[in-house]
Amino acid sequence: MSTSNKQALGGLPLFGINDHEEKTSHWISSKYLVILFSFFLLLAFITTVIENDLPSPIKERHISRSDANTFSEESAKKYLDKILGDQPRVSGTKYHFIKTRDLKELLDNIARFSNLPVHTDWQYVDGSYWLAFNPAYVNIYQNLSNIVAVLEGDSGFNPDGTTGTSILVNCHYDSVPFAIGASDNGVFCAVMAETLSKLSRRKTKLKHNIIFLFNGAEENALMASHGFLSHPWSKNIISVVNLDAAGMNWKPNVFQVTDPRLLHIYKKTSSRPTAQGVGEVLFNTGIIPSDTDFRIWRDFGNITGIDIAFVKWGCVYHTRNDRPELIHDGVIQNAGDMLLNLVREAADSSDLTLKEPHSTAVYFDYLGLFLLTYTKSVALQVDVIVGLLGLMSVGYYLWLFGFRRSSCHELLWAAAGRVLCAVAGLLSVAAFTLFMIVATTQLRYLSVEWIVVPFYWVPYLIASLATSHAFDVWRSKKTTISRSIRAVQAMSATRLLMSSALLILCCVPSLTNVRYIVAAPLLVMSAASVVTMSAVRYGRLKALQHLILEVLLNAPATMFAFSLASRFDSLLIPIMGRSAANYPDAIIAGINALLAVHAACSVSGIDLLFSRRRLWTVLGGFAVLSFVIMLIPISPYRDESTTQRHYWFHTQITSYDRNFKPLDTVSGVMITKLDVYNVQAALAAIRDSDLYVKDNEANKDNEGSIDNTKLRIKESDLSIINKQCDKELYCDMPMFRPRFEKNMNNSLFVKMSPPAPFKHSLQVVNRSCVENICSLNFVMHGPAHNSITIWPREDVNLMNWSFDSPVKETMTMQDRPVYTLIHSTATYTEFFEPLEFTLNLTVPTQLQSTVLLDVSHHAHKIYNPDDFTDEYRQLLDVMPEYFNIATFLTFRSNYLF
Repeated sequence: MSTSNKQALGGLPLFGINDHEEKTSHWISSKYLVILFSFFLLLAFITTVIENDLPSPIKERHISRSDANTFSEESAKKYLDKILGDQPRVSGTKYHFIKTRDLKELLDNIARFSNLPVHTDWQYVDGSYWLAFNPAYVNIYQNLSNIVAVLEGDSGFNPDGTTGTSILVNCHYDSVPFAIGASDNGVFCAVMAETLSKLSRRKTKLKHNIIFLFNGAEENALMASHGFLSHPWSKNIISVVNLDAAGMNWKPNVFQVTDPRLLHIYKKTSSRPTAQGVGEVLFNTGIIPSDTDFRIWRDFGNITGIDIAFVKWGCVYHTRNDRPELIHDGVIQNAGDMLLNLVREAADSSDLTLKEPHSTAVYFDYLGLFLLTYTKSVALQVDVIVGLLGLMSVGYYLWLFGFRRSSCHELLWAAAGRVLCAVAGLLSVAAFTLFMIVATTQLRYLSVEWIVVPFYWVPYLIASLATSHAFDVWRSKKTTISRSIRAVQAMSATRLLMSSALLILCCVPSLTNVRYIVAAPLLVMSAASVVTMSAVRYGRLKALQHLILEVLLNAPATMFAFSLASRFDSLLIPIMGRSAANYPDAIIAGINALLAVHAACSVSGIDLLFSRRRLWTVLGGFAVLSFVIMLIPISPYRDESTTQRHYWFHTQITSYDRNFKPLDTVSGVMITKLDVYNVQAALAAIRDSDLYVKDNEANKDNEGSIDNTKLRIKESDLSIINKQCDKELYCDMPMFRPRFEKNMNNSLFVKMSPPAPFKHSLQVVNRSCVENICSLNFVMHGPAHNSITIWPREDVNLMNWSFDSPVKETMTMQDRPVYTLIHSTATYTEFFEPLEFTLNLTVPTQLQSTVLLDVSHHAHKIYNPDDFTDEYRQLLDVMPEYFNIATFLTFRSNYLF
């Protein structure tokens, strides 16, 4: 096609259709794509360095005794050592009780030397409530401990013993089994102790009291925070700062807000704020398989505030590697500076004098340098304005380069090209991910997080860039405009798409806290485009000058995208190690492909400034390098921060008839499926060990002399749990929490001798029926942790019970509701009090003499390594070092009542 036959945009300079017809200054050699890619890698690195920058620790000797405003990491570390001890602090265990006592003494000592009044209390409390998890259940607690300290403010105490207006600061000092819990949640408890110590040095009182709650059973599914709501000091709390962790190191992140006033104080007092409203959306969707005490303050206490947690380096979360020696210098100092300034300002704020209804805000930080926050109504206005500004920048492009039908036509084609590029990139990621799932090892990013770049980002960018140039070849045959203008046109098309998407999102109120992900970079891109388009139109820029101008002016938007990508991956990648997903790589691939789309939008179109000569060589080189990295056999569990998570239940399961005679008993170890490999890794370790014998060899051993003290595991002793899950409640396996149900299917069961016996029983001490109402009075004896499932027979309905919680079902199986009770005696005593409760049922008269309920009692010892049997220890000894095994000793008893 000759140049004269091509369509020209009004007022635009004409050029040839290929590199040979353009001056060398009008294009950039494709080999420089390597430099551009390296620059963006450097920009991503700089982004993380800025975000992760931590202050230098302050030593106590550098602070005067009268200084109430300077936090000391050194002092907080001393508190941390005192709080942690050298063992897990699992609620209900003896060591948990010892550390509870130590914590009370620690706070009493602070109170003893304080200038202002500090009141302390050790609360014991019983209670029950319906916990709306997914799946939901009833939480029942007895003898639960909380350690509380109140720094008295001007609001003081009321005559009835309740506090005046108070700010609540909450952490939990208990830990999960087999984890010291340095970050979850020892760090924040130590930070709270140091904050109390410093504020107690003040000469004058603050307006409001500050309640420091060190709760003793958060890992018991939030029991302790619920227990504190019955304390008289909880009655006039006006706002809460909830502190927790799902990771270790770097900076804690604000991710839930129900009191924008407190968020504004956080913004005012934090020199390096870290907060992302999209985290609130993720948390509420259930994508993150955990929860915090913030739910209790919100749903049961009607207390508003903010939720703050460590989220990076989540591979150590709930593992043996959550140790104090792995905490980086400056982490505690940063958290302490944040908390001390926040609670001091909040406790002296007149704006927080009255409670306000729950509300939230749109909030996000930029690289931890500053925080933007505004109401949802303002967010709608802001986002609409940004969307319109984006459209105006597209209109400015048309005005500069010819507002004609032909230019509008080409702009729409360019937009279609941008969509096609994204689709091609996503398909490329899908293809490579499928290949890696089939041919390589999943979860490799657990130990090498940056590997998501060659795995997912590079394939996306290669396919997208190749499609962009192929599309440009086709369109350049239809019109003749300069390479720079084609790049400007493509970038205008990107802003057109983003602006349209943003305005559409404005019609969905539930996505208000998500829209800033589009609006923030779009605002930067729109402002930058005015400069670059004007320079291209009137400045006659060379291609290299144009490229540098676009990259630098859009760098803030690109860095914002890199920041979000880093945080998303840091949060979501470790979750794949405990998700039980069969194809976790597909999930991470999808997330990173979308993150790559988001990041690429900030400079989408600049690739057209590069020559197509040698382009395929350069892209091919990137593809080969990426493919080679894909084939590297990196282990997902290769260093101290990345272990493979295991929940093992050494159990005996017994089913009884109506007369309490055993019908069937089986014992062994259930190895739950937590990631795609942990079951098969355990199975391989067993088969490769000297404990394993084939069935025919076992028969030969039985004929001769064998060592009866040595565990022998036959192939017939190994089975995958799946078929029974369709007909048996919780697969007829031990159930610690209802959410474990998804981990039971396809778990491994290893038959062996039962765990060491301990006292457990469930009995009906009275059964009576009047008309169509039957009452059953139960007494349960057991260890510190128990679960009870109640499964009424057909035509039998559970009307009410003696618990404070409303009667609600956890799930339905075989068209029959299932009610689940989780019980804990959360503070150790020599004798655990029995649980007594009553169920009232509606039962047709003709059924009252029959079986009314299937009831299972799951009795758990969740941290008792001294009670392991010799056979079980032999099984543990043959497992790989990278296994992180949390053992539950469990007896499940199935009853007919």
